[in-house]
Formats: sequence, structure tokens, C-alpha cells
Amino acid sequence: MVSITFQANPVFVYVFFLLFLGSHYCFSQKTCPRCGSMVVPYPLSTHPSCGDPSYSLRCDSQTHKLYFDALNGSSYPVIRIMASVYRMVVQPSPWLTGKCVTQDMGVSEGIWLNQTLPFNITPSNTIFLLNCSPRLLMSPLNCTPTSLCHHYLESSGHVEAKRALQCAEGVNPCCTFVAGGMPSAYKIRLHSSGCKAFRSILHLDPEKAAYEWEEGLEIEWRPPLEPVCKSQLDCFGASNCSPTSSNGLSRCLCNKGYKWDTVVGSCLRKKKKSRVSLKVSIGVISFFTLAMAIVAITSRKRWRNYNQAKLMKAREDMLKSSNGGKPAKIFRLKEVKKMTNDFSRNRFLGSGGFGEVYKGELPNGDIVAVKSAKVGNIKSTQQVLNEVGILSQVNHKNLVRLLGCCAEAEQPLMIYEYISNGTLSDHLHGKYSTFLDWKTRLKIALQTAEALAYLHSAAYTPIYHRDVKSANILLDYEFNAKVSDFGLSRLASPGLSHVSTCAQGTLGYMDPEYYRNYQLTDKSDVYSYGVVLLELLTSQRAIDFSRDQDDVNLAIYVNQRATNGAIMEVVDQQLLKDPSADMLKSFKLFSDLAFACLREKKSGRPAMKDVVQELHCIIQIIDQENVSKELSQEII
Repeated sequence: MVSITFQANPVFVYVFFLLFLGSHYCFSQKTCPRCGSMVVPYPLSTHPSCGDPSYSLRCDSQTHKLYFDALNGSSYPVIRIMASVYRMVVQPSPWLTGKCVTQDMGVSEGIWLNQTLPFNITPSNTIFLLNCSPRLLMSPLNCTPTSLCHHYLESSGHVEAKRALQCAEGVNPCCTFVAGGMPSAYKIRLHSSGCKAFRSILHLDPEKAAYEWEEGLEIEWRPPLEPVCKSQLDCFGASNCSPTSSNGLSRCLCNKGYKWDTVVGSCLRKKKKSRVSLKVSIGVISFFTLAMAIVAITSRKRWRNYNQAKLMKAREDMLKSSNGGKPAKIFRLKEVKKMTNDFSRNRFLGSGGFGEVYKGELPNGDIVAVKSAKVGNIKSTQQVLNEVGILSQVNHKNLVRLLGCCAEAEQPLMIYEYISNGTLSDHLHGKYSTFLDWKTRLKIALQTAEALAYLHSAAYTPIYHRDVKSANILLDYEFNAKVSDFGLSRLASPGLSHVSTCAQGTLGYMDPEYYRNYQLTDKSDVYSYGVVLLELLTSQRAIDFSRDQDDVNLAIYVNQRATNGAIMEVVDQQLLKDPSADMLKSFKLFSDLAFACLREKKSGRPAMKDVVQELHCIIQIIDQENVSKELSQEII
């Protein structure tokens, strides 16, 4: 008898074992080892032999820290990885010593991602751009004094005080925007003529204190496709190397009954569901969904009608409580629609931050202006209601006259007298060809000052306008001034020196002391009025980026010329045609008054009633000159 002995080949046994397991389980693609204490989940790759090389990170061999390498040479430490949602958080670039400039500004001009790779910046990031050029004030970004980046600099504790001042100094703003759109999904650009630093806050909640905000830049990756393969040897478990339609590549596609799991990087067996239970579940869900939809629609309609009636009643009560003034007349919505021809576009006059203005006609033929808040904008609605409340309490020939309001529309509507000759800004800055002579400009300055003095001193309750500017001074055909737009105004409690409020207003006119400490006083209006005086003197805009970078702000620009003894260089040259000695004297006194209003400390600024007296003296000089001319002509 011949005895045959079979000796098993170890390689054969190993392959058989793999095939046996592969019929029941799936093997994960090779994940990369930890980088220090940081787990590196699939598909992230720290070496070509693990993970998916398209999802490359760098593990520093010296520090054992994980880095995300962006374009142009900048690297950012990875703080944490959330594999289940395909996201990671990196740490923004550190500061340069003693400057509001981050290191990546000089290296790569910010963070730039390769758009051919599967990474992008998420909308969970609120970006603060810091140390920016004043030119960004013309951009769609939020660079206003109320932008959250100012709150971040002042209150978060993440930026030392000296650097925080550098980050938003003078006319250099800081700006806020939410990342994730194009192009900010792939780059946050820094530049010497733009912004020189950025910081990112994750899932910013403005209701939380700034020191609770979490710094970091969140980056997400696209879920990985099945691994690329050249042959079956490249695939593991329940997958086969099969050609795909994308770029002619072959990938390890899962076998029937398995699905690709992007988190663990493997093919997992699909869970079987009972078809009967599925059909029953769908039927039950459909029935209850339909029933709930019917109930919801009916309830919503009733609730909307109830809320509309309740809102209208609350608005009317608010408007009737005049706090000592005369209650505003309440117009019905159908009356307003009739006077504006149902808000026809040919009645449209213009729009602003509050909403839109339409031209209307009352039954007696009087022309009116109808102002509406923006639909759905709670802030603009509050501004319109605030304006109605303010104007109900005042009565002065140089304040725009409120005729009434409508509270039953979706957004409140305000009806006031129609001033037909545009704004002071329109006449000074070229919209109208009419030239304002010096006597007319002095009259406008005086009437505006008298209106503000009335608000501050003679009104039932002191009122601070908070947005004095040439665009809010309306003119009639005799060039009489009417101060308008009280949407930002605040009532002051008698006996209090100031009102504490968030800084609001218009760039170039805003009192710097109010901007810093949020204390609104009558002297805040005085500062803004001082800028209007400079506009009247020079016919130039409060903020103008066509001037040199150091001269963008009109107050700074004119003050520098006056300091150098060259005030006449900035006076409107049309006013300087054959000027008399008295006229030149009036220019000097007028500019001195403007600079007094623009003093840095509010305690050094005059009250508006003192401004009125000074303007009377200046006008008297011009009037005496005119009388002298008339007398000399009669004698001759």
C-alpha cells in the first residue's frame, strides 16, 4: 500500500481563510495610525499607503502634531476631527508679534484651498476680518460699528487690548461675514490693501457672552468614493474591482447585498426589511400626515388672522400712547392703497435701510409721502414705529410733519408731508444742477440747528436724533430745511445725562465718543451736525474714497488743512468768486463753529442752542454787508 501524505501550504491556508471571511464580513480599507494622540479616521491620509491619498493631512514627525496644509505654503494645526459628519476644526494662523497681522498674511495671503481636492470651508464659521482698509466699507460685508467683530475684539478675551485697538483703529474697520459661499468656501483672502488678519468663530451664538465663543475654522470633506483599484488584489472583503464611468477608473465596488460605508471605509451588509411591515408603516404614516396637514392648515389660518388682529391692536395702542404728545392719526389700509394707487411703481420715490417711500395723494388733493418698513424685517418695523412715536410728540416748522400712520398692514406705514425739492445731500453733491449760494447755506444751517435745539431742549421729552446727516435734511422749493428720518432716534429720560444704547448711525457722521462707550447724548447730534457744516462749507461728501486714503473722512481732511493754515483750499471754489472781507470772515467763523462741534470730547462741544446764537452772529455779518452795498448803490 502506498501512503500519500498531504502537507498544507501556509499561503494556500491564508488565502482560503481570507476568502472564507470575505464571504461573511467586509474588511475596512487601511486606516492611518494615530498622529500623537489624534486618531486619523478613514479616508484621511497621512501617508500614501493608508487612507485615501486625496484626503491628505501631514503628521509632523518631530512634534507628532497633525496639520492641514493649504495652498501657497500655510499650514494649520488640526484641533479635532468629527469623522461621522466629515468635518475637522483647524486653528487659525497665529499673530505676528505686536501687530494685528496674522502669519499667513505674509506667507500665503490667508487660507486658500485647492478646489480640486475634497475639502471646503463650512458655513458654520463666522469670519471676522480685522485691520481692514476703509475701502471695504463699500463692500457687501458687514463693516458697521455694530458688527460682531467689534464685540469680539472688546469682550472675548482672545485678543489683547493693544492689538484689539490696532485691529479696528480710526477709519479702519473690522468686518463680519458667514463663510461657505463662493468664493469663501475655498479661500479667506488677506491682503495689504484689504484686511491683514482673520479669526473664525464656530457656530456663533450672539446671545452668548463673547468669551464663550469658540475659536477655530471648520473644514469639511466630501464623503469618499470606493477606493481606486488596478486589479482585484487591491480590493478587500465583499468588493470587486470594476470599471466606473468616472474618468475610466476602476474602483472596489461592493458586492450585491452590501453597501459602501463612507465613515468606516468598508462594504457593510445591507439590513433586510420586511416588505409587509414597510407597507403598513407607509400607510399609517401617510394617513397621519394627511390628517395633521389638514389640521395644521386650518389652525394656521385661524392663528394668522388672530395674530394679525392682535398685532394691529398692539400697534394702534402703541401709537395712541403719545407720552404727552398728540396721538398720530390712524389711516385704514384701503385709504393708503387708494392714495398710492395700490403702491404703484410709478409712485415709488426711493428706498433706504428702513424700507420704501411712495408718493400719495389725499382726497383733498394734498400730496403726501408714504413710508413702509421692509416686509419681514423686525428692525425696520421697529424703526418706523419709533419714528411715528417721536414725531407724534414734536411740532416745529423745520421738522418734517407727521400726518398719521396705518397699523393694519403686514408692515406699518407712515404718512407724512411731501417735501418736493430733494435733500441737502442731493444739492451739494451733484444730483441737482442748482447752486446753493452762501446766504442759502447759512439759512439751511440755522434752520437745521434750530430744529435740533428744539429736539434737545424744547420738546416734551428730550429727543436725540442719532442720524443727523445731509441726506436727512429735506428742502422745499424755497430751500427751507426740514429734518427727517427719526427711525434711529431715542427719547431721553429727564435728568439723565445720556442714554446707553448700541452705536448706530452713518459712517462719517458718527460721534467717536458715542462709538466707543455707547453713551448717546445731545452732543452726539452736535458732532454729526458739525460734519454737515463742513459739507455746507466744502460741498464734499462726509466719506469719499476718491480722495487720498488719509483724506477719506471729511472731518479729518478739513481739520488737517485748517491746521496747516489752508482752510480756504477746501472751501467750495464757487463760493470764493470775488469774496469780500466780511464773507471771508464768515467762512472762518463758520469753520471754527464746525470744528467746535467736532471736538473729540463731548464736554468741549457747544449745545445746539449755542450753535443757533453763533449762526445768527455770522448771518448778521453777511446781512450788514448786503445793507452796506445797498446804501452805497443808493448814494452813487
